[in-house]
Amino acid sequence: MIILIRIIKNVLVAVSYFLLNSIRISKVERGLNTRIYYNVLIKEPQNIVVGNNTFINNGCLLWGAPKGKIIIGNDVLFGPSVKVIASNHGTSRDNLIRCNTWYDGDIVIEDDVWIGANSIILKGVKIGKGAVIAAGTVVNRDIEPYTIVGGVPAKKIKNRI
Repeated sequence: MIILIRIIKNVLVAVSYFLLNSIRISKVERGLNTRIYYNVLIKEPQNIVVGNNTFINNGCLLWGAPKGKIIIGNDVLFGPSVKVIASNHGTSRDNLIRCNTWYDGDIVIEDDVWIGANSIILKGVKIGKGAVIAAGTVVNRDIEPYTIVGGVPAKKIKNRI
């Protein structure tokens, strides 16, 4: 009996999570032919804008912030499990880490960008048109147009030709 109750509880939690996340995804402003995978986690959907013909893949995270927008252009491709995070908290020794002030910043991803699987894009970053972000890259500063970057933190590999 206890096992059956646990199973029912887990199913109800999963269905509730799916429905609530579907509502958040539906609140994201997006262009024509844009696809957002059903299990993309969205925070602050009112501060996220996605252009036309963009694909946001399985398991991605779009973490908008009260003062940090995420603006994604046209024809952008996200690999699986990409994280775009428009907020971070401070590290002052004067406060417990969990009590530090949050700092938000816009993230702009221009047109024709490919972001490889498991990459992380941090607040205040602009990724230029046509850039390629290699899988597993952490982007903590602006990326020039048509540049291929990789690594932690992101470093230029070469120009896209």
